[in-house]
Amino acid sequence: MFRRLLRRLSTNAEGAVAACSSPSPSQPPRDNLFRRIADVGRPHLPLSPVLEQWVREGHTAKKDTLQAIVKKLVGLRRFAHALEVSFWMTDRRHLHLTAGDVAYRLELISKVHGLEKAVEYFGKVPKQLRKPQCYGSLLRCYVEAKDVEKAEQLFTEMEEMGMKSSYVYNWMMKLFLKTGQLERVHAMFRDMKEKGVKPDMFSVESLLAAYIAAEDFEGVQKVLSKANPHEKLLSWHGYASSAKLLMESGMQERAVMALLEVERRISPKKGNIAYSFLLHTYTDLGMYSEAERIWKVYKSKVPSCSSMYMSRISVLLKMNDIDGAEEALKECERVCVSYMDARLINLLVDAYCKEGLVEKAIALVDDAIKKGRTPYANTWYKLAGGFFMTGQVLKAVDMTRKALDSASPPWKPDLTNVLMSLDHFMDQKDVEAAEKMATMLQKLVPLTRDVYHSLLKTYVRAGKPVSDLLERMKKDGLEADEETDRILAGEFE
Repeated sequence: MFRRLLRRLSTNAEGAVAACSSPSPSQPPRDNLFRRIADVGRPHLPLSPVLEQWVREGHTAKKDTLQAIVKKLVGLRRFAHALEVSFWMTDRRHLHLTAGDVAYRLELISKVHGLEKAVEYFGKVPKQLRKPQCYGSLLRCYVEAKDVEKAEQLFTEMEEMGMKSSYVYNWMMKLFLKTGQLERVHAMFRDMKEKGVKPDMFSVESLLAAYIAAEDFEGVQKVLSKANPHEKLLSWHGYASSAKLLMESGMQERAVMALLEVERRISPKKGNIAYSFLLHTYTDLGMYSEAERIWKVYKSKVPSCSSMYMSRISVLLKMNDIDGAEEALKECERVCVSYMDARLINLLVDAYCKEGLVEKAIALVDDAIKKGRTPYANTWYKLAGGFFMTGQVLKAVDMTRKALDSASPPWKPDLTNVLMSLDHFMDQKDVEAAEKMATMLQKLVPLTRDVYHSLLKTYVRAGKPVSDLLERMKKDGLEADEETDRILAGEFE
């Protein structure tokens, strides 16, 4: 449960960054090179024409500006574009190449073209540029590719060249964590200390992660007790991971102590994800007063963001406090004027529908539309589920159609509402409506055996020939089975 929680919170944190950085309505920003590059949204489109045009217009393209653009593009995960700017900087502008540029390029080449090309590029780098950070980047490429043999070879070479550092050891420890070689994590940590390399936060957290992965409670406690708070050798995330393990093991008192350490180590930059973790965790522990306290602390220290209100509303709904969730949504509308995530609406829509309060859910969606917000496809799908639950089948079927019609990948609906809609078409002997729904569904997900069987039932009940449908089913890799034969024989209700 808590692994899913941490993944969910990581997603929320990304949303928080987007929400907090949304521009407020103002005059358009002045023209700059990064803005032009950012407008080239598709990764397969080249940036060279944009860069060359910038220079032709008489603008400067200083190295520090280009380096900053590369880093921004990496932050946006636009690795191919970042790599293109890096090469343009030296190949077209003839700007001086540094070891730092080489290190950045190695990682980008590995991400864009693969490990083999990165190794090939490293082999062509002049010896005077092969500084420790370049070797460190190559090591990182091996680790991310989980190439244990090559990483160990490079690690040995770096040791022989006197390139011992916590950075190098940390990546080796990460590699052994990724490959499940937990004992080697411990061995690397011991070797590090024996060689006189001082462990840093990443070293200690890798050691802690190895104990957590092995569910070694004694080891976890040992790391926690030895971590000097003044040295800051554990981040909030390290304590959060420890709390997760302790909670799963029923050690609630120790888990709470770790949660208090999480709170003490929250930095403004990581505030959203950390406070969100605490909100959910205290709620899962049934410590509702602590969850309420954390919310107040968060609001006093970190600028409010739409994604944090998602966490707030989620935990209130876990407490079955719909009134509190409604009030939190209103508060979000007042605070997050420039941007409010439409998923907030979904949380309450889902809660209303589960309680059979479909009309209230419809009113909430209508109000959101009036305020200029566009509901997601799954908003309509949730409403369809509410209508089915309250016996309003015709409205449910129409809402299911609306959801599928407005949807686009990667959204993948669960098939509950679709199958109930197909059951309705079967009762009506409406082959055309059933096929239209199947066509809309197929744009999102492959048709399953259950969907084909529902279509078959409609065909059989309507007295339509089924040979073409059976052929389509076969082309989709679904051979007829006993259930198919029973349907064809009319043995279904």
